[in-house]
Amino acid sequence: MSSATSARVLGWGAAAALIAGSLLFLSGGRVHPGISVALGAGPDDFFRAFAAKVHQTHGWHPMHLRILVGPLFWAVAAPALLDALRPEARALTSIARSALLLSGGLWAVAFVLDGFGAPVYAEAIAGGGAPDVAGAALTSFEALAIMMSRLGMVSWVAGGVGMALIGASLLAPSARTGWRVAVGVSGIVIGGWPLLAGLVGEYAGGPFTSRYWMMNALAAGLWYLALAACAFGRGPRPGP
Repeated sequence: MSSATSARVLGWGAAAALIAGSLLFLSGGRVHPGISVALGAGPDDFFRAFAAKVHQTHGWHPMHLRILVGPLFWAVAAPALLDALRPEARALTSIARSALLLSGGLWAVAFVLDGFGAPVYAEAIAGGGAPDVAGAALTSFEALAIMMSRLGMVSWVAGGVGMALIGASLLAPSARTGWRVAVGVSGIVIGGWPLLAGLVGEYAGGPFTSRYWMMNALAAGLWYLALAACAFGRGPRPGP
């Protein structure tokens, strides 16, 4: 198999994984109930309402499993696609891969906590047991939710850095097409937003309670679908 054919096969495989990742992520996010500061006026009210929502929501485990797995596909497949499109950009791809793998690892921990740990405490809170038991469960639930939101924020910022680096790589003159320019520029913008949001305080309560979270999550999922389409365009222009 020639190197060109190998790169094409790698690109198609990576594109398939990116598509699968986005479909899983978006399908899980679509059915996730909205979480915002409107749930409660104070911390205790907010977390009691949050626990009740967790307890009452059908399919909490599979929903979070889909949200968890999607970004793991992105973390593995996006740098692989860049290897196929721009094999000469190994240094930039390596940095993007590190950022995305860090993001994927933290994302997995965050959504294991939220998808599989939170329901345990939510059930204890909703069970109507002794006040001291319910109080301890609420405190544990609150601590778990805060850890999840902080891990999620660092993960989302790291993933945005990786996305922006991949977007920048697509703007190289030797690999540039109209579609890749559009994907590259949008990747820099969408990927840069989490870092900006973290710096200006929009993510003070965690990215998931931000008023822009749904828009940002949808944009990221659609961007990886657009990135996958790059695998089916023409290859880099030959040099002079």
